[in-house]
Amino acid sequence: MEETFVAYPIVITPEKNNEYYQYLVFLPDFGTYCQANTIIEALRVAVKFIRDYALTNELPPMKLELPHSIGEQLVTFVNVNLAAKKGVSVKYLWV
Repeated sequence: MEETFVAYPIVITPEKNNEYYQYLVFLPDFGTYCQANTIIEALRVAVKFIRDYALTNELPPMKLELPHSIGEQLVTFVNVNLAAKKGVSVKYLWV
């Protein structure tokens, strides 16, 4: 099976005053937010969102441009193998 990789930027922002989650994850190319309790979980929810989105929608074009970070934000790319079966095949690019 041919591997189909996509890469999108994400912005991870610490949420200091929220008792339910520690990080807010923004996917700018999709205009959506996710929530997570750890950095690793933030990366995983971003990947899961992209994979789930690809099941029913056409993915936006990849721009491969990182947005600017503000304060304590972490800005990076997630690289997702859309052809991977049940297990998640993910590579993170730390910038």
